Amino acid sequence: MPELPEVQTVVTQLRKKITGKSIQSFWTDWEKKVLEPLPKLRKLVRGATVLGTRRFGKTIVIDLDNQYSIVIHLKMTGHLLYKDEHNVAAREWQDPTNQFIHHRFTFTDGSRVDFSDMRKFGWVDICRTAAVEQHRHIEKLGIDALSQDFTVDLLASFTQRYPKRSIGLLLLDQETIAGIGNIYRSEVLYRAGISPFRPALSLQPKEMELLHQKIREVLREAVKLRGTTDGDFRDTEGKRGGFQTRLFVYARAGEPCKRCGTIIIRKKIGQRSVFICPDCQR
Repeated sequence: MPELPEVQTVVTQLRKKITGKSIQSFWTDWEKKVLEPLPKLRKLVRGATVLGTRRFGKTIVIDLDNQYSIVIHLKMTGHLLYKDEHNVAAREWQDPTNQFIHHRFTFTDGSRVDFSDMRKFGWVDICRTAAVEQHRHIEKLGIDALSQDFTVDLLASFTQRYPKRSIGLLLLDQETIAGIGNIYRSEVLYRAGISPFRPALSLQPKEMELLHQKIREVLREAVKLRGTTDGDFRDTEGKRGGFQTRLFVYARAGEPCKRCGTIIIRKKIGQRSVFICPDCQR
């Protein structure tokens, strides 16, 4: 957390808010998570203008006009907050979750992007734009779950590549499919009626088609609703996402399934929690 829909929400909102703005300064009180030497990063961003924003899996990239790009990962509890003269007094900023500011980009017009991160695992880096895809945290990523190149046939090929791996573990492997985390893995598999513990290779062609459909469906629905807030995530306006109102199984252990009434259970797979309806996902 945040996963693909939350990161896409941030990227889309930032693109509208900061494209064309020039950076005046960068501040941090947690230099440990600035991966490039701080003096160098400050020098490279000062005076640079934002050309746009994009996403690689769960990683945020802000392209600058000096042929460099800022690279940000929100990790477990990070979120970016955009503030200007119009919203600086917004009540959302009083949300305790939005108070853990450890990094800040200030623009020449006085607006800013604050990086709030309670656990302080998120990081900021910078690299040449031409080398973004070779960045050490991006180059290992697999196909993006919302990429046009992510086809049913490609998904099926992954099950051939890892014949002994469960489908639950396969969906969470960022080096295979980038962007899916605990929340959306549980929801996708529930909607597809597939147990996360099934060997991926055991899925029949029709099941594979349905799974691929549900991956796209769930992620797109979540993007439209600005992601899921299960505690920490807020969008760039400091507001909660909306997909949590659509959850069928995630974080609902002990509650009845909305379809059949069977009690939702929580299990561990690969040291991570997964939520299942034992009847709908036999």
